[in-house]
Amino acid sequence: MAYHITLITNKSASSVAITNPAHEADAMLVANGSAYVPKRPILINKISGNPNYADALSQAVNIYTFNDNYCFWDNTNSSVNGIGQKGGAIPAFNMSAGDLQIIVSSTGTITFAKATSSATA
Repeated sequence: MAYHITLITNKSASSVAITNPAHEADAMLVANGSAYVPKRPILINKISGNPNYADALSQAVNIYTFNDNYCFWDNTNSSVNGIGQKGGAIPAFNMSAGDLQIIVSSTGTITFAKATSSATA
């Protein structure tokens, strides 16, 4: 089973961009203060271990906010890990694989949550 992003909620004052080097169709700009439900859930790519930002950039799903450029991946051990370009780690999201939502806060930081059946912002 894999992790998929089914909702991105952008609570920041700036647009955010999401990209996936494995699937170009996943690229999307999400306007400030809006929610985006992908037509096809975005697969979170698998990477064993904890690569540095430069190594993760070409393999991991990326989200660019005004706060940082983040890479995140399925660590193959029931968790989503990530790192920002500025060096800060994203708090690991520990959950069995499944559907997730990403929340971009008003400060541009990101968090993950288990997806709900509602796509409200």
